Amino acid sequence: MMARAAGGAEVEWLPMSRLLACFWLVSLAASAQYRRGVNISGAEFGMNTLPGLLGREYTFNSEGTFRYFSEKKLGLMRVPLQWERLQPVPGGPLDSDYLSNVKRDVAWAKAHGGEVILDIHNFARYSFTGKASQSEIIDNPSSDGSVKLTTAHLADLWVRLSNEFKFEPAVYAYDLMNEPHDMGRGNWKSISQAALSAIRGNQDDKLVLIPGDSWSSGNRWMTTHGPTGWIQDPSNNFAYEAHQYFDRDESGTYAQTYDAELRSNTDLANVGRTRISHFIDWCAANNVRGIVDEYGIPAGDDRWAAVLENFFTSLDAAGMDGAYWAAGEWWGTYALSVQPTANFTVDRPQMATLLAHAPGGYLTALSSASVSVARGTGGSFVSLYGSGFAESPAQADSVVYPTELGGVSVEVRDSGGATAQAGLLYVSANQINLRLPALLGAGRAKLTVSRNGAPVASGSIAVSANAPSIFTVNSAGYGLAAAQVIRIKADGTQTYEPVVQLDADQNLVPLQVDFGPVTDRLFLALYGTGIRGNAATVRVGGVDVVAAYAGPQGQYPGLDQVNAELPRSLVGSGVVNVTLLAAGVAANTVTIALK
Repeated sequence: MMARAAGGAEVEWLPMSRLLACFWLVSLAASAQYRRGVNISGAEFGMNTLPGLLGREYTFNSEGTFRYFSEKKLGLMRVPLQWERLQPVPGGPLDSDYLSNVKRDVAWAKAHGGEVILDIHNFARYSFTGKASQSEIIDNPSSDGSVKLTTAHLADLWVRLSNEFKFEPAVYAYDLMNEPHDMGRGNWKSISQAALSAIRGNQDDKLVLIPGDSWSSGNRWMTTHGPTGWIQDPSNNFAYEAHQYFDRDESGTYAQTYDAELRSNTDLANVGRTRISHFIDWCAANNVRGIVDEYGIPAGDDRWAAVLENFFTSLDAAGMDGAYWAAGEWWGTYALSVQPTANFTVDRPQMATLLAHAPGGYLTALSSASVSVARGTGGSFVSLYGSGFAESPAQADSVVYPTELGGVSVEVRDSGGATAQAGLLYVSANQINLRLPALLGAGRAKLTVSRNGAPVASGSIAVSANAPSIFTVNSAGYGLAAAQVIRIKADGTQTYEPVVQLDADQNLVPLQVDFGPVTDRLFLALYGTGIRGNAATVRVGGVDVVAAYAGPQGQYPGLDQVNAELPRSLVGSGVVNVTLLAAGVAANTVTIALK
């Protein structure tokens, strides 16, 4: 294939095809569109005995629970976590043991086709005494007048979690905080904005859930928050989060029988639909995304099932994600539990209604070069993750990307309503690699996957004028860059050298770049997508270099190349970080090794 030389001219370079083969063929875990799932509780138990002992005060559920709900097509799994266990000192490191159990949950969800919402289940509080009932509220003075828990502490927590999970596609979303309430001097709107901004500052585009104040009540959403939203997100990948229960005080305790509730509300069958309508209408009026990830009914009286059914009718019509409260192996006889019994062989009564509203086809769309970037540009490469896309894998055999491959096609409808077919590079049951149509209006574009003419999945991606991301040799968006070095000798001749090599086990590992004689000039050639020829700066080992070229690679439509000269001040630097800024927007950080 052709690469572009230091000044932009095309030169022959064959190894590029090997470095990018991972993009053409890799298949990752499935993700979702309007999702349905459950809360998988246990890790947050024992809130008044902190940190407590694993297996006595709290638990992490077994793989069987993740398998069961994934097989039921309820694979959106909100996992409540206890802040004090996850981060024993605010602002300090994460607890390695607790974190390893969280990662195991994510791995189990991923293995069975599910996705995880990481939920900090602390109500905007943190206990320094070991009892949640004696907690400090974010940005509120303690009894001694000092402020022990701040917005900065929550932001720090989420940056640390982002460092662990931003490249993990099985983590569907970050749930900033469960049910903030009674915030005193704390301003939840500014707190949540700061936490989201910290995540974005960490080059993480993952979906962020913004819970509401006043226990995140959907019914009280408008009166609590006013008529307009408050989040500003450069990635436009957030959702406001509401909870809704159907008993008289909306607590989810269901302290009264159905008959007692009915005496207070003769339209009890529609109470869920009525309450959640305030949140749904608010989201529609503000043109923002919403999710309802706590709701539940008690078993034992079938009339509650009709309440849940009517609630789901509204949630389905709004296309909102939803997660039932709750599942988990320690719930025992808890009336709202949908944890199966008899070794996962007997469903709970509520399951019939949940299954009747399990989602249809779904997908998640991410930049093909970095799984942490949830946006693209017209003409850039995007990868879709989901399930049931294609009957068998198929790969395009030319750079004129077909709009149908293996019976699969993808329609793209931009924010202005214009539609076009995407060019397809690779399709399989769980992944599609495509090139977005060149002319797309800015905003959120809808993608619809069809197989043999019938729609099977849909989702969306944010489209912007600039969405740079860089390919890596592991296809995960971090680590060694899929790059090369262009060496220009004193006589003007050029050679093209790799920055990776195969070790004895046939793994790609760093190959140290040798600067050579002082008369040699070295240019680093990075390969990515979404750069669109914008003015680019490359930061190598902390040194900023203006790119000599940033634009189309030349042979593969959608593939971009950036050439930047390596300054000799970097001799002997070893492994260094490389970050591209295109028109001021940072791409994912990658690495190279310098001798």
